[in-house]
Amino acid sequence: MIDFCFKHFRRHLVVPAMCALLTAPSLFAQGGYSGPAVSSRGMGQAGARGSEPISIRPYASVNAVADSGMLAVITDEKGQPATISTLYGVEANVGVYGSRLWRASRLGVDYQGNYRHYNSNTFFNGSDHLLQLDFSRQLNRRTGFQLRGAGGTSSRTVGGVFGFQGFDSSLLGIPVNDVFDNRSYFTDVSGSLNRTIGSRNSVNLGAGAFGVRRQSKFLVGVNGYRAMGDFSRQLSRRTTIGVGYAYIHVDYPRVFGEADMHSLQGMFGRQIGRAWNLSVGIGAFRTDMAGTRTVVLDPLIAELLGTNGGREAFNVINLSPMLNLGLSWTGRLSSVTVGYMRGASPGNGVLLLNNQESVFSAYTYTLSRRASVSGRAGVSRMKGIGAFSGDFRTYNGGAFFSYVLRDGLQFTSGVDFRKFDSQSSGFNRNGMRAMVGIAYSGGELPISFH
Repeated sequence: MIDFCFKHFRRHLVVPAMCALLTAPSLFAQGGYSGPAVSSRGMGQAGARGSEPISIRPYASVNAVADSGMLAVITDEKGQPATISTLYGVEANVGVYGSRLWRASRLGVDYQGNYRHYNSNTFFNGSDHLLQLDFSRQLNRRTGFQLRGAGGTSSRTVGGVFGFQGFDSSLLGIPVNDVFDNRSYFTDVSGSLNRTIGSRNSVNLGAGAFGVRRQSKFLVGVNGYRAMGDFSRQLSRRTTIGVGYAYIHVDYPRVFGEADMHSLQGMFGRQIGRAWNLSVGIGAFRTDMAGTRTVVLDPLIAELLGTNGGREAFNVINLSPMLNLGLSWTGRLSSVTVGYMRGASPGNGVLLLNNQESVFSAYTYTLSRRASVSGRAGVSRMKGIGAFSGDFRTYNGGAFFSYVLRDGLQFTSGVDFRKFDSQSSGFNRNGMRAMVGIAYSGGELPISFH
């Protein structure tokens, strides 16, 4: 099904996340739980911008943009990765976000798409799209489910109307830490089923699949699937504890390699006041990775084969601690989230399986009926496991502002920044985008992004 989705997307430009509607019936789904969030369930809802539901609303905009620090999969005359000088251009954007509520169901949507044209180096002209959907339904007083899908295509690691870091970190198919400005196609679908047992206990079971395809033959894609489950107990109206297990399998289409990951963690959730929510997960994860690596041959073997190097298969097992911390505030039309995550990542096209640490923050704030501001900031470190060594660090941030001029016409502006460092090679790169433009949306409130 994953391969079919990628082929269909390339041929017809249909966002791969729509394939969630085809695969969803075979998946479990999440929903129905009303206690404080624990770390395995702290996933944001598509289309949400605060505690008050926002009806589904479309928008469109035209922006002047300036992009710097682009990095293509090419080298300069010195054999170093070639960085492109600042490009200026025009970008058209369309999107829709919000939710639709029924008596026992909710549908949420976030779609953002663009087309950009530069005055020079038109190789970087192109279109990016990102769609996130979720559907939840309460079947009865004790049982509910949720279906989730996300996917799209992008050739930019910095800028655009969306920042990947604003989306759920549990979506393993979203390429948030890619190094190069190279076209990628990605999808992530999942679902879970929740059952309340008695008045205080809850069981959650889920499964999902994800995949990434990168256009350059020098960059590695990924296929994967996962299963997860947890048990939680509500100690009080504001406090929940639990234990959760997850299994993830990944393989890499363009190289010989695959990995299995198992994690087990204890969880704690606490609602603080009416708007704050704290989640903590502490445990460990075990990775079992197989692949190939380059080795220096014995002189006698090298003489016989006529080469000094060869490749051998390897298997590496690694046990590491994991930690998930999250603190969020949700107001009527605004939200703030900060968190820390330590665990495993399936890779970014250069590194394969790796240990990852991330600190992240995001906010959306509706200042008034006329103005809205949103932003995000974070830092991530990826350290390779086994023969695929490397130590990458990424710092990112961005801010967006919108102001209603009249009758749905809005002034918009934004900036994105990303700094990439390779601790193992000394290579670094800074990328930035600045944009300003005019948007139109028929809603009563100013446009608000993640």
